[in-house]
Order: sequence, then C-alpha cells, then structure tokens
Amino acid sequence: MNGYRMPRVSFYFGRWLRTTDMYPDYQLRLYDRRRARWDGMYVHESVKVDGPVGYLKSELQHHPYRNLSEHLVRMDRYTTLAARQMQARGQRAGVIDLLVRPPVAFLRNYILKGGFRDGQAGLVISIVNSYYVFLKFAKLWELQQSSDE
Repeated sequence: MNGYRMPRVSFYFGRWLRTTDMYPDYQLRLYDRRRARWDGMYVHESVKVDGPVGYLKSELQHHPYRNLSEHLVRMDRYTTLAARQMQARGQRAGVIDLLVRPPVAFLRNYILKGGFRDGQAGLVISIVNSYYVFLKFAKLWELQQSSDE
C-alpha cells in the first residue's frame, strides 16, 4: 500500500457525530510521500497517492467548530472559494441548481446518511449542509452575472 485512509469522527454540538456527510469522512493521513502529490485548487485540497490505498479502522478525532457561529463564518468563506473553483472549471449555476440541489443535499444527509439518528444535532447539520449547497451555487450564479456583463 502507498497510503492509508482513516475515518474521521467530528465532535460538534457536544457529541461525537457518526451520521451525515461528517462521518466516516475518510482522510488520507499515512502515505509514502515519494508516491504522493497535492491536488486541488481553492477549497478541499488534498493529497493524492499513486497506487493502492488501504483503509484503517481507528478513528481520527476532529473538533471542526467551536459553535454554529464559527461554522457559518467558515462556510461563507468556503462557499466563495468553491464557487470560484467551480467557475474556473467551467461549471454554471441555473435555477435547477438553486431549487433542487439544496433539498436533495438535506435529504441525503438527514435520511440516507442517517442524520435523524443524531436528533436535533443531525437536523441542524443537515439544514446547514443544504444551506452550504445553496450558497455555493448562488455565489457561482452571482459570478456568472458579473462575468456575463
């Protein structure tokens, strides 16, 4: 193996979350740097490994945000970067992206990925995630408007 991914569990809202997109959130943390390189543009850059990658069972403990306010501030910055990255890749945002993608993201997180099992925390995270998706596409749409002028 040229690298290993580990599941990352996040502590948020006073509990370890093992639902939604927040878990198992596999992260590449052990790798042969001779066979690895950085990949990505503006947001979610990561290490890519040439060759086989294995998976470990032990979890990485992650404390992503102190509170919801910090989460929202960071989300504003990340959605701006994500929109710029999408624009650089030639993606465009339309009405369908603004109307359909956010509720689909909510349903994926809350129902399919079991956010309901984390109670109110899972509900809030699922709503915030759908808002992230909305903001990302709304900001991409805004960039399109300014570049189309």
